[in-house]
Amino acid sequence: MKTLSALLLGCGLSLTGSAFGQLGSIVPEWQSLTIVQTCRPVFPFSLTQAGVTRGETQVAINTDATGKLIEWLVVAYSHPDLAREAVDSIKQWKFVPARLRGEPVGTTIEVYFYFEAKGVVISTTMIDFVARATIFASNRNAYEPCSLRDLDRIPTPLTTIVPQYPVELADKGVRGQVTVDFYIDETGVARLPSVSSHDNSELTALSIEALRQWKFEPPTRNGKPVLVRATQVFNFGSH
Repeated sequence: MKTLSALLLGCGLSLTGSAFGQLGSIVPEWQSLTIVQTCRPVFPFSLTQAGVTRGETQVAINTDATGKLIEWLVVAYSHPDLAREAVDSIKQWKFVPARLRGEPVGTTIEVYFYFEAKGVVISTTMIDFVARATIFASNRNAYEPCSLRDLDRIPTPLTTIVPQYPVELADKGVRGQVTVDFYIDETGVARLPSVSSHDNSELTALSIEALRQWKFEPPTRNGKPVLVRATQVFNFGSH
């Protein structure tokens, strides 16, 4: 089995003696989700027969604190057959959960698939995209999210849930701002929320839980329902 870290690994470091013992006891603030690729996607033969030799797919995935895959959303693709191949593979993957201060937590990441007839490159960062931009320049995505400015109008919220702010956190002086990135799908459902910035990690789960319950008027572009990226900022207490 092959493993893929959700972040690029740094250079190796060899430590001995007391220095190793001291650093070994330090718990990192954040440890990223690890993907165990138990099944790798293949380039569909049907596309090769049709003269298609390359393409790409982007899939957002969410896992819980046990590493179980909870939700996925195809965000972009150059051909629907590539998206199906990517999702079929993801459903068979195993995951080692992310950890916050040593405790397993749920998380959302995006996985990028770069398909060529001779093989498939998988990454959880956009770094490979820059290197491959020239290769895929002629394959504009057939499906990708819109920005809010591309829409006919800003989607009207139909259901909004305010994050619960426990009294014990307020009494402890836990305050701050949490910025949540998410998608609004073609039916108006808020999908795959993820925190892009926060003042206090204790407030992030509250924000995610609330945002998951939001519902909007379906976003449209030129009268057709579309997927759109959005951002919501939650403020807890006074600064």
